Amino acid sequence: MTQLQARSNNPLRRAISKLVLGLEKREKMRQGRRRYQRQPLGVMVHLCVQVDGNQYQPVCEAWAVDLSIGGIACLAEQPLDLEGNIFVSFESLLGYPCYVPICVKRCATLIGNIHQINGQFVYDISSGPGQSTQAA
Repeated sequence: MTQLQARSNNPLRRAISKLVLGLEKREKMRQGRRRYQRQPLGVMVHLCVQVDGNQYQPVCEAWAVDLSIGGIACLAEQPLDLEGNIFVSFESLLGYPCYVPICVKRCATLIGNIHQINGQFVYDISSGPGQSTQAA
């Protein structure tokens, strides 16, 4: 019996091989669902609601984890119970007020009081990406 045959008959090796193949398939499926590549981001942002014309009121502070052209993922210490669009303030990153509208797609508790908030950017299709941002 060759070394290759001995390895393939090892039940532990076969089980680990199945596990690795399953994880690879799952990762490929997960990657295929993403429309845009995510970029890691590590800045504090404020999630805000629009209260009047050009006035925005912060709802909570969040840690922006990653960003893509399609949306943003944040971690916050409080869940969002809001319907409709909210705004992400990138003032701490840019140095001037800039409010980008997002539609919250997911708000899930990760552990304890840490919540993951995933939002999709709301673009005006006629104006193109980024032109619907509200800069004060």
